[in-house]
Amino acid sequence: MNTELLILFVLLQIADIYTTHTVLKQGGRELNPVLANLFTKANPIVVMVTLKLLAVWALWYVNMWGLTAASCAVYAWVVISNWREINK
Repeated sequence: MNTELLILFVLLQIADIYTTHTVLKQGGRELNPVLANLFTKANPIVVMVTLKLLAVWALWYVNMWGLTAASCAVYAWVVISNWREINK
């Protein structure tokens, strides 16, 4: 089990929800077209929490160190990008 990486992934998911929500409140937009479409149909927080819980479960279930590490790297980039957008 790659517990430490999975914990990092969970923390990055929380940071992504916070930073994405902040960007949206500041008038920004979701760049992922699938999520942007879902955000028009349901509360963005509910959408993000649901999808992120599924992602955490999937990474826990497959238990592949490389996939979890790559997912952490991607979401670190997403959170950094969101943070930069917040601070413009």
